[in-house]
Amino acid sequence: MSLYGHDQPTTPRLDAWAREALVFDDVVSAASYTVPSHASMFTGLLPSEHCATGEMATLHDDYKTLAELLREAGYATFLYAENPHLTEQQRISQGFSQHEHPWSPRYLERARAILKQKLDGDDTSELGDRLAEMERGERELTPWNVKAAGELAEDAVHDFIDATPANQPFFIFVNYMEAHRPYLPPRRYRERFMSPDQLEASYQVDRSWGTIWEYTFGQRDVAERDLALTRATYDATLRELDDLFGSLIDSLKQRGALRDTIVVLTSDHGEHLGEQHMFDHQSTLYEPALRVPLVLSFPGRLDAGRRPDPVMNFDVFPTLLELAGVPIPDGQHVSARSLLSAAPDRERLAQEPATESSAVRAMRRLHPGWNPDAWVRSQQALYRGRYKWIAPSHGDAELYDLDKDPAESRNLAALREIDAATLRGALARVRSQLVPCNESAIPELGAEDRALLEMLGYGSSDASDSQRSGSR
Repeated sequence: MSLYGHDQPTTPRLDAWAREALVFDDVVSAASYTVPSHASMFTGLLPSEHCATGEMATLHDDYKTLAELLREAGYATFLYAENPHLTEQQRISQGFSQHEHPWSPRYLERARAILKQKLDGDDTSELGDRLAEMERGERELTPWNVKAAGELAEDAVHDFIDATPANQPFFIFVNYMEAHRPYLPPRRYRERFMSPDQLEASYQVDRSWGTIWEYTFGQRDVAERDLALTRATYDATLRELDDLFGSLIDSLKQRGALRDTIVVLTSDHGEHLGEQHMFDHQSTLYEPALRVPLVLSFPGRLDAGRRPDPVMNFDVFPTLLELAGVPIPDGQHVSARSLLSAAPDRERLAQEPATESSAVRAMRRLHPGWNPDAWVRSQQALYRGRYKWIAPSHGDAELYDLDKDPAESRNLAALREIDAATLRGALARVRSQLVPCNESAIPELGAEDRALLEMLGYGSSDASDSQRSGSR
C-alpha cells in the first residue's frame, strides 16, 4: 500500500482520505488467516480464547460480538461479505440482522458477469475452468466461484441505508476479497503497473493451488519473473480495491450518510508474495501475513495524524464500543485494548492456533510421500519492542530484530541467548493471562459449511481439483 510506503501508487484515494483520519503505522493481526482473525475483531479475544479456526470455522453463541452489542443498543446491523466464511450459518458474523453476499440471489447474476469479465484471458488458476464447468452444468455453483465482485458492495450498502429509519444508528461491515488469491484485477488496473508484454504474461503465470502449496512447502521453485509478475498483479488488485473503497466513501458522503459516522479500514491478514519462499497466508506468522493497515476516521471527534505505537486489528472491538458509548457487559473478558489511548510499551501476541493447517492437508493429498512433520504445529508470535519471538509448538523458535531486519532474514535465537530467554519468559507470562476457550463447547460444522471451507482453499477440494486438472 502506498499509504504505508510502497513505491507504487497502489492506494491514492485511500491516501487522500487518510490525510484527514488517524493512521496507525505499527499494526499486526491477531492471526494470519480469515476465521480466527475475524472472530478476534468481532470479540476482542485472541484465537486461543475464542477457538474459531480453520478447523472450527464457527463461533460459539456464548461470545457477545461487536455486532450483537451494537444491535442490542439499538443499531441496525448489516454485513456484506465476499468471503464464504462470513456467513450467518457459521456464526462468526452473529449479531448482523442482515447478510448479503455476491452469491445472494439478488446479486448472483451480476457477480457471475463480473467474474467472467475478469477471467477473460486469465489462465493463472483453476477458477476459469470451474466457472465454465458450472455454466455447462458439470459443477454446482459455490460461493467461492463468485467472489471478488466488490462493486456490488456499494449498491448493497445503499439499499440497506435506504431501508433503515433515518433516526436509527447503523453498523455496517463490508468485506472485500479483491486483494486475495487468485488475484483477478481488470486489465485497466494491470496497465497501470505493467508494460504491454508484462501485462499479457501476467495472465499466464501459474498460481494454481498445487503450485502455491508446492512452492510454499519447498517442493518447487518459481522463476523470479513470475514472482515479479505476481507482485505487480497484486499491486493492481490493490488499485482496484482502492477505487472500490474510494467510490463507496464518496457516495456515502454525497448522501450525507457519513455525518457523525465512524469509518474504520483494516484487514484480517496480509499475503506472502514469495517472501520466506511462501505464497498465501497459511502456516505462517511472518510479517507479510501479519502486517495490516488500520485507519480510523471520526471527524470532529478524533484528530487526524499518524500514530507509531504498537496496536492490533482486534483493538477495533473495544474502540468502537467506547466511541459509540456502548459498554462491554460486566464479566465479559476482552484481551484487546482501546485505540483511544496509546500504550507505547505494549506486548502483542499473534497466534496460528491450528496444529495442522488445511494447506498441509492439501499438500498431503497432492504428494502422499511428502513428510509434513516440520509444518504440523501451532505457533505464537510475541512482539516486544523491536523484537519478535516466534514459538512453534515443536521445533526451533525464531527471534528477529525488526528494526534492523524487517524482512526477518536472520534468526537471532541462537545468537542472542539473553534476549531469547527474556522473550520466552514474556510469552509464557502473556499466555498465562489469557482465558482459554472451552473447545468442547464449539459446535461442529455441518457438511455444507465444511464444503464451503474447502472451496475457499482451507480444505481438500481445491488441491484435489488442481491435481486432477494437471496443475503445472
